[in-house]
Amino acid sequence: MGEREKPQDWKIRQYYEQEELVNRFLDRGQYREVVPTYEESYGQRPDAINFPGDFQQFVEDGAVAFHASVERWRNPLLIDSVSNLDDLRKSWDLVIDIDCDYSFELAKETAKLVIEELRQHGIENISVKFSGNRGFHIGVRAEAFPEKVGDEGIANLYPELGRGIVDYIREKLEDELVEKVRDAGFEEEMETDEGLDPYQVSDIENDWGQRHLFRMPYSLHDGSWLVSLPIRPEEIDDFEKEDAEMDKVDFEVGFLDSFEENEATNLVVQAMDFMEQKREKRKEKRVSKSDKDFERPDEAISEKHFPPTIKNILEGLEDGRKRALFVLVNFYRTVGYGMDEIEAKIWEWNERNKEPLRDSYVKGQLNWHRKRSEIVPPPNYDSNGYYKDMQVYEGDSLEEKVSNPVSYVFRKVKNRSDDDDDEDDLVCPYCGKEYEMESYYKKHVQECFE
Repeated sequence: MGEREKPQDWKIRQYYEQEELVNRFLDRGQYREVVPTYEESYGQRPDAINFPGDFQQFVEDGAVAFHASVERWRNPLLIDSVSNLDDLRKSWDLVIDIDCDYSFELAKETAKLVIEELRQHGIENISVKFSGNRGFHIGVRAEAFPEKVGDEGIANLYPELGRGIVDYIREKLEDELVEKVRDAGFEEEMETDEGLDPYQVSDIENDWGQRHLFRMPYSLHDGSWLVSLPIRPEEIDDFEKEDAEMDKVDFEVGFLDSFEENEATNLVVQAMDFMEQKREKRKEKRVSKSDKDFERPDEAISEKHFPPTIKNILEGLEDGRKRALFVLVNFYRTVGYGMDEIEAKIWEWNERNKEPLRDSYVKGQLNWHRKRSEIVPPPNYDSNGYYKDMQVYEGDSLEEKVSNPVSYVFRKVKNRSDDDDDEDDLVCPYCGKEYEMESYYKKHVQECFE
């Protein structure tokens, strides 16, 4: 199917004005953050749909599509004013996103594998909907999960548990999916340096973060202009994209409607075991590596060696400013800057933000870091809630190879090209300290390694 032309505005409004659709949106939007998409922009966050008039206003303003949070909040409109989101989060639904750009039939096969895996774990109430473009969304309602895991409320295990469940399912299905992708004729597209990766072809996405969104059931897709249509699991094989044209849609099937209490308990237990095994493996890797990776150099490393992601933050932000402040202070300290210089740079950065952080907040954070003697690197690139969720991650060729912005800097310094202005300097690969004389350099490297 080729690209579809955007329907006329009146037809979009007419579609969204249907009473049954409005009821579906109100029901599924309850306690969720709801974000409208306009033809040229996105709606401001946070926002919500509490009454029919809220939804109607979005439509009158030109909204063409809608996303909602997998998290359910006590009051989504308070999100920006609450520092600890765990205090505001009531629960969260599991929504697994299958995205396949190569073959819609392969997307169907992947969706069926996921559904069968969920059933193998005792879950019968499984929601399915066409994503509106290249795949499917598979949903399990929050009430199917246990309220607590050990002594911890499950609402507080978001997003780590959500991502862990998806990672666990990916691990379980990998071999089967390799065969499905091979049968579909895309073996070459699976090839990587580490072997065959079927998720390069038909992805079960695991990019969960704070305030993760999914396309709302019965929303249009602002690209294909098809409806994100709920269907019954047994209808996947017969479903075709044409079935989701807006003038063919009824509103018989719900999404995240049904559940049985605790039916997902076994899935949670298995996923938690899987996550613990992964943590142990990572711990073993860390023990085997030198713990000198982030030793603070004696002299500050030049900003020309900073990773693109940090440079993106330094340009100023609209969202994620508090997290960015935490990242920047720890980053600057780890690469050799003193607190006086860091403070000056933070105030300059804050002026570049679209809406600067309050002076009192910045002062409080800087004072806290001044009193802290321990030098701690910023979060890793794959840390939930940071660079990728903040939409500042650049991911150049070197960033994709290292785990942390500080690793990037030390690697960059170590591998400087011969035409660098300081081409005669020798740089310690462990802490980044520079030397001009080889004898001192060799002595330092030996001591640093030990």
